[in-house]
Amino acid sequence: MASAPVLHARSSTIATSGSSAAHLATVEHYAQLNGRVGIGEYTMPVEAVLHCDDIGAQYYVHLPVTGQMRSRHGGADLVADAQTAAVFSAESGSFLGRWTAGTRSLCVSLDAAVVHDALMGLTGEKPVRPFHTEPAMLADHGYARTWIQLLMMLRRRTDASGNLLTHPLVAGPLAESVINGFLLATRHRYSAVLDAPVEPARPVAVRTAIDLIENDPARAWTVSSLARECGVSPRTLQNGFRKHVGRTPTAHLRTVRLRHAHEDLRTADPFTDSVTAVARQWGFAHLGRFAAAHLAAYGQTPLATLRKTA
Repeated sequence: MASAPVLHARSSTIATSGSSAAHLATVEHYAQLNGRVGIGEYTMPVEAVLHCDDIGAQYYVHLPVTGQMRSRHGGADLVADAQTAAVFSAESGSFLGRWTAGTRSLCVSLDAAVVHDALMGLTGEKPVRPFHTEPAMLADHGYARTWIQLLMMLRRRTDASGNLLTHPLVAGPLAESVINGFLLATRHRYSAVLDAPVEPARPVAVRTAIDLIENDPARAWTVSSLARECGVSPRTLQNGFRKHVGRTPTAHLRTVRLRHAHEDLRTADPFTDSVTAVARQWGFAHLGRFAAAHLAAYGQTPLATLRKTA
C-alpha cells in the first residue's frame, strides 16, 4: 500500500511563504484588523512540511484547533496542539513546521514594529528589538485563555464586506486589544514589568484625557493614544480613571459617544434617518447593546427617541 503523500514547501520567511506554500493549506478565514493584526484559520488536507530560512518581521502564534503541528525553531522542538500554542518571535532564525493531515489551525500575525511600539507605550521604556517570547503558550492558562477566546470570536467576524468590525472606530481599539493581549499572554523579559502594580494617574492626566474625549469624541481614541497625549503610560491612565472616575477610559468614551448619539437621535428626521445609522456613526457595533445602554441612560429606547415619542 502506498504511503500517504507529504507536501513540502520552502521560503525565506513565513510572510513570504504564501505562493510557495499555497498548495499546503486551505484558507478557511483570513482578516486583518487595522492593517496591523492578521487572524487566519487554515486546514492542512494532507500531511505538510514548511521550511523557512527565518521567521521574518512578525510575531506569530499558531494554535492547532484540531490535529497537531511539530516545529523546530531556535534549537528547540515543540509539539503544538489544542492545549499548547506555538509562539514564534520576530527575526529569531529558521523555522521548520510539520502538520498532521487534517490539522485545522488558528494563526495570528503581529507586525514587530507595532508590537515594540505597544510594549514601549505600556512599560515606558524602549524594548530590545526584537525581544523573544517563550516558545509555548498554554491555551487554557492565565491571560492566554481569554486572549485566545477573543481571537476565536474575531476570526470569523472580520472578513465580511461592510462588517462594522472593519470601521476605524472599532478596528483600532480591537487591534490594540489583540496586541496588548499578546504581550500579557506570552512570557518574555518584560512580563514582570507588565505584571507589576502601578500607581494611579495624577488627576491632571485624567482631566486632560476627559477633555480630549469631550472635544473630539468621534476620533478613534485608544487608551494608548490618550495616554500619549496625557504624558503617562496606558496602565497608569487606566488606574487613574478607575480611582477618580470609577470606570475605564474606554467606558467613559462609550458614555460620551452614547450622549452624542442620543442628541443626534433627538434632532434626526425619523423619515430619513435610522437608529442603525446613528449607532454606527458613533462606533456602536452591537445594536442590541446600544439599545440597552440608551434605555438605561435615558429611560427610553433609541427608536422612541428618534420618533420623538415618550
